[in-house]
Amino acid sequence: MEIVWSKLALITYKEIFENLQFRWTKKEMRKFRDLTQSLMQKIATQQIKCPVVNEKLSIRKAVVHKNVSFYYREDISAQKIYIITFFNNRMNPKTLNKLLRE
Repeated sequence: MEIVWSKLALITYKEIFENLQFRWTKKEMRKFRDLTQSLMQKIATQQIKCPVVNEKLSIRKAVVHKNVSFYYREDISAQKIYIITFFNNRMNPKTLNKLLRE
């Protein structure tokens, strides 16, 4: 399946990655990037299915790291996976609800 990043996903990934620069080494940042890519590839090839967190919108949650997750939706008929947003799990969940409704 093709992976399609939303504009919001690109922005939130960049924000999280930039934030990591202040706390992590370059090696840890590369590992995070590689974990993200690996997880997306496993989802795209249907090696794993992440749990549904919003049944109405069919949104699934993928945990990249204990502090970072991304949310996505599958469109089986179009053979696409839409990455909606990345989220720092330590943030207020109300913020996440706003992001998922956009």
